[in-house]
Amino acid sequence: MQCRRRSGPWRSKLVRLRVLNEWHKTTRRLVHKAAARPRLASREGIAETADVVGADARPDGDNASPQTTFRDSLQRSSPRLPPRSPILRAMDSPIRSMVRSHSSKRMLLMQLALLPMSFAAKARAPPKSPSLKARSTREKAVSAPQQAPQAATARGRDVPAEIKRILAAVSAEEKLQVAANAAEEEILQAWKKLVLLLHPDKLQRLDDETRKEGADALHEVHAAKDEMRRRQQEACAQVPAQPKVGGASRCLDATPGARKYEICWTLPDVQDPSAPVEKYEVWGPRHCSELGETYDWVLLATLPPLQPQFIIVEEAPTQQDVMWAADRVLRQTLSLAVHAVNGKGSSEALGFELPWASAFPWLGGMGSLVCNQCLRLTPRGGRHGWTSCAGCGAGLGAELAIVVRCTECGGEVLWQRNALSCTCCRRTMAINAPQRRRGDARYNSRSW
Repeated sequence: MQCRRRSGPWRSKLVRLRVLNEWHKTTRRLVHKAAARPRLASREGIAETADVVGADARPDGDNASPQTTFRDSLQRSSPRLPPRSPILRAMDSPIRSMVRSHSSKRMLLMQLALLPMSFAAKARAPPKSPSLKARSTREKAVSAPQQAPQAATARGRDVPAEIKRILAAVSAEEKLQVAANAAEEEILQAWKKLVLLLHPDKLQRLDDETRKEGADALHEVHAAKDEMRRRQQEACAQVPAQPKVGGASRCLDATPGARKYEICWTLPDVQDPSAPVEKYEVWGPRHCSELGETYDWVLLATLPPLQPQFIIVEEAPTQQDVMWAADRVLRQTLSLAVHAVNGKGSSEALGFELPWASAFPWLGGMGSLVCNQCLRLTPRGGRHGWTSCAGCGAGLGAELAIVVRCTECGGEVLWQRNALSCTCCRRTMAINAPQRRRGDARYNSRSW
């Protein structure tokens, strides 16, 4: 750990491997020559104290030769205290000792590579002249007082004054403080600054009235950003392509009063820059005619561009109106439309026809026939198109069929299990009395 702190970070792993490889080869070469020296001395009569020429080792910072350093390390070596590697000794030596030493240029460059970045930069940096140093000092002294007020103004911006300025501004450019032809990056940067400034957490120290005005100002900032993006897209963008169906619609919950239906579509694999999709809009009809035609389409939801599904629920007021419009006329399907929208406009509608009347049992039932003699309502369901009146027993034809509407919600009233109930609000209007034959007691007009 001590060596690691003193050595500093490595320049690269490759330099480290190269230095360790060179040290390993030099150590093996010196060991081999030291082992072969006694044999050569006994064979040729050469003294053992001869120097070995050409050994490539690192300087130790002293004037000792590599051979003497290696001999000393062999004498000091022990299993508990191994000899210190030349790479660690080279990293301990400062720049002054490296310059004074008689090492080669290659070893000097390698030592500079192993030093920390600050020392290496100082060693390689060319000296500055006194005139350049004085000029840089004067420039820093002049620029520092100019930058300090700007930073202080940005940090200490008056939030209440900024809120009043935004609420008093008329155009989107004035609210964001950008030019009318500003680029999208500039608009987003100005919007982010104001959003951070007007964040609710940063308005906690202000009074209640100022916090309320801050929320209104934040809403105005969002609206200004959307308005400027819409203008840019209206000028240079195109209408998005029509969405594509992503799968079959499915009923998630068929409970009366809590019905849920899911529709889905596919997102484009690549966003077209010339025709971007900013959002998706889901529309549905609020009124349906007796023949099944749809009218008065209303916006049900606005979805982000990365959401490819929508769930219509009966608990939502507007979505409930669309569901009940199909219930009133017992429509076989519920119509929905999805549009891809940007600043230029809306794409062609992707239509969905959700199975409706057949998916919910209470929307089925029998219609009513009115007797032309006793004016009694009778469930329609006889053989061969004829139904016997429950009051007087007269035969009733199909031409006597009548549609009964609920007085509360306007839904169609049908016969279900001998009871006359509304298909929308599920209110029970009457219960079917036992069937009477012709000639029985007189019809009671106060009962159905």
